[in-house]
Amino acid sequence: MDSYVLLGATIVFAVYLVFRFRPAFSGLSRGGARSAARTALKDAKARLAAAKTDEERALCLGDAGDASASAGSTNGAVGYYMRAMRLDPRSAALVDRAATHLEDHPHALETLLWRRLGAESWTGPTAAPAHAALRHLAKLYAHGSLRHSVRARVFRNALAAVAPSSDPAAEEANPEPRTGLATRDDGSARANP
Repeated sequence: MDSYVLLGATIVFAVYLVFRFRPAFSGLSRGGARSAARTALKDAKARLAAAKTDEERALCLGDAGDASASAGSTNGAVGYYMRAMRLDPRSAALVDRAATHLEDHPHALETLLWRRLGAESWTGPTAAPAHAALRHLAKLYAHGSLRHSVRARVFRNALAAVAPSSDPAAEEANPEPRTGLATRDDGSARANP
C-alpha cells in the first residue's frame, strides 16, 4: 500500500515539474531561433560600440531592437527602439521597424508609439515618424486585441489633419456618426432609434 502512495506522489511531483518548467521546455524547441537572435543582438551591440555617427548608432540600436524582439525580450526591444528614435528623431523607418517586430505585442507597441508621439513635434523634420506612429496606432486600434473604433477614428482624423493624402482612395472613409449622436439644424437632438 505504501508503495502505491509513493508512486502516486512521484507521479504528481513529475507532473508538477513539467507544468512548472514548461516555458523552459518550449524554449528548447525554439532554441535555434532564439540563439540566432541572441547572436544578432551581440553583433548589433558590437557594431554599436564601433559606430561613429548618431545615424549609425540609431541603425545599430534598431538592429538590437529587432534581435531582442525575435529573442522574446519585448521590454528590451522597446528600450532599444526608444534609444534609436532619440538618436535619429527624423527616421520613419525606425517606427515602421518597431511596428513590424512588435506586432505580436500590441500593448508594448502602443506604449512605444505613444512615447514617440509625445517626444517630438508632429511637423517639420520630425513629421514623417510622427505620421508613421499615427498610422500604426490607427491600425492597432482598428484591428486586433486593442480594437477601439473611436480611437481608430481619432487617429485617422489626426493623420488626415496633419498629413493630408493626395490619394483619396488611400485613406479609409470615416463612417457616418450614429443617428443618436447627431443634432438637427435647430440644435435639438434627434430621438434615439
